[in-house]
Amino acid sequence: MTTKHWCVVGAILLSMALPLGATPTGFTIDTPTTEVLDYGSYHLGFRLFSDGGILTRMNFGVFKIVNLGIGWEVDKVIGAQNMVVGPPALYLKVKPFNGGMILPALALGYDGQGYFWNKDAREFTQKEKGIFVVMGREYFVPGLELSFGANMNDFTTNKVFGFTSASLNIEDDFYFLAEYDNVNNFPDARLNAGIRFFVAPAVGIDIAARDIVGAGRVVERVVAINYSGKF
Repeated sequence: MTTKHWCVVGAILLSMALPLGATPTGFTIDTPTTEVLDYGSYHLGFRLFSDGGILTRMNFGVFKIVNLGIGWEVDKVIGAQNMVVGPPALYLKVKPFNGGMILPALALGYDGQGYFWNKDAREFTQKEKGIFVVMGREYFVPGLELSFGANMNDFTTNKVFGFTSASLNIEDDFYFLAEYDNVNNFPDARLNAGIRFFVAPAVGIDIAARDIVGAGRVVERVVAINYSGKF
């Protein structure tokens, strides 16, 4: 078997070997939320995207309010082209405040995972979040979670970007998702939308469209499969 085939088989076997629990992802689609894993919990996600790419994320609840994880993007896994393997990316999130009757929950961290690794430029075409801070809580109607945040990924320009997202729980196992990302660079800002549903109590599937508004934009369709459990 080729390296490409071993990567696919390994990812499938790893997902089958993991016990399942609740399925918090910590993200709406691309943007982080204030959600964190409990201590001793883990999350494993596979995101299938353009040109046969797979983005794998594995996150752990290392302390009660601290999550630590890693992301790894491999492009062109499916098909006959040579694979493009991105570098492993660090993920860290800390949630110092759970929110109250008035103030929203607060989380901050670092996410080094971008999208579409350019091996010649040695950087992601769609930049990683870098350092981020996000606030969120339920607003207006039951089941509507709104998040607002800012991030900085380039310390030479110190340019700050913004993002906002909404998650609406229609039923216990069905959500509508929407987000506006990369704000402050409006020509490259992205509006994304999708749904999340659960085929089992621990198995969540996201189906989303990225960059759906704007002249000349190419809408990208993505599918993500999420698992979680507890040690």
